[in-house]
Amino acid sequence: MDKYKIKFLTLVFVCVTSFVNGQTLNKVKVTNDIEMTANMDEVWTAISNLGNLETLVPEIIGKTKMIGNGKGSVITLTLKSNGLQVVEKVTKLDNKKHVIVYEMLETPMPISDYKATIKINRLKTDSYKVRFDAVFKVQDKDRETMENTIDNFQKTLLSNIKKKYNYEQ
Repeated sequence: MDKYKIKFLTLVFVCVTSFVNGQTLNKVKVTNDIEMTANMDEVWTAISNLGNLETLVPEIIGKTKMIGNGKGSVITLTLKSNGLQVVEKVTKLDNKKHVIVYEMLETPMPISDYKATIKINRLKTDSYKVRFDAVFKVQDKDRETMENTIDNFQKTLLSNIKKKYNYEQ
């Protein structure tokens, strides 16, 4: 076989292998929110401290380890159900605008490019909305499971915040 045939067959093999093993990732967005009337600063302090997640979502997070403070901090979450870890990094923190953005650096979940935003928006003089958005990429075969997993996490976190902080004033 001449070198051109070998190169051609190698190229065909690489293309076929890439096609068979190829992953079509789809972008997914999951959003949940709650309305609150509790002290906004107290709620923001709890939300913006991602090192506090084991107390805000004890049903899901068994242990939290935070290195650093504020933007650039890295949080390692140990999942309660299986002991696996998720590593996140705070990429934006604005205490005046009440917004925190973080990305997953490592996860056992079959997702990629996960980015989440938690933001508080004032609605009226006595209430505000806490909104939790997450965007990530996932293969079709895992889409429903991962949407449900992220949706459950968001709803659990928001529900727990409402129960813990939305007491009557």
